[in-house]
Amino acid sequence: MEYSLLIEHDHISKIKIEDLLPFTDSWCEKLIDLQRKKESLLARFLVNKICKKLKLGSFHECGFKKDSKGRPYFSNHPNLFLSITHCQGYVFVAASNSPIGIDFEKINPIACEDLKIAFNDPDWETVSADMNSLFKYFSLKESYSKMIGTGFTTEPAEIQIKDLKKNSYFTFFEKNDLRYIFTIITSHFEPEKFLNLQLNFSI
Repeated sequence: MEYSLLIEHDHISKIKIEDLLPFTDSWCEKLIDLQRKKESLLARFLVNKICKKLKLGSFHECGFKKDSKGRPYFSNHPNLFLSITHCQGYVFVAASNSPIGIDFEKINPIACEDLKIAFNDPDWETVSADMNSLFKYFSLKESYSKMIGTGFTTEPAEIQIKDLKKNSYFTFFEKNDLRYIFTIITSHFEPEKFLNLQLNFSI
């Protein structure tokens, strides 16, 4: 089977809340924080776009759900894998026919020391001297935990850098004097899928 990868992304400032309301579900209805609710609604809006592109109907028809650890999946399409990430109003959704994990982080120099807990001692020695490397591997840990389906119920320090160097992609970008990183890990890797990946960060 040919490997496929679809990514949709947007920012909550670009979408009217009334356009997102048809995509609510029991998960969204429990959320109190307005920004988190809008990000979750936008995620479902983007999942719906992917379903339409794949000619699978709506995200409701695909059986969009979350498991007990918060991992999104399609109950009606178990061989199609999903990953969702959101930060600062940006929302990304990826779908693939291979297990996949994505993450999006704001680069925050003040938080560098706080991330030490996410690394074992040898890996911390490797990344601590370079902020880009630190956030790259922290974000890849998040992506990896999503790909294997545990999220950070697995201690991030247990995920070693050597596990993150294969089948992964990352990119930095800047917006309004802020820096961000986007990462992907997948169990099936075709470099051209990532090299040709064009994400429009002009939002």
